[in-house]
Amino acid sequence: MNNVSKTVALWLLSICGIACHSICDILPMFWGKDMAIVATDGNMDQGMAFFMMTMAFLMPACGILCLLINEKAKSMKLINFVLSVVMALLNIMHAFMEIPSENAGQYAILPLMVVICCMLTWQSYKVLKNK
Repeated sequence: MNNVSKTVALWLLSICGIACHSICDILPMFWGKDMAIVATDGNMDQGMAFFMMTMAFLMPACGILCLLINEKAKSMKLINFVLSVVMALLNIMHAFMEIPSENAGQYAILPLMVVICCMLTWQSYKVLKNK
């Protein structure tokens, strides 16, 4: 498996990890736990929704497309690398923000997400430096 294929696979794993993280967050609702945030008016902040969509789908999709459109172009490799660094930093910050968590499933998902994103950054660096 070449470095580009490994990088695409790690991007896809990051999308799956974010989806599992979100599912793990809402699972208690199915056992009757109230998931509403206290002291809110019921309206979701659209900026936060856009940020989550960007992190969960837009960044990984752009990273994948950069490698699939033209894996030889230095600019595409650089964009992929920058996106992978941002994704790794966001996942590391988020993992530390979730400590302590009421949901024990997050203790399995978030550390693995950090590992996946660090591996993604390393693979993206290898793709960038590959001539």
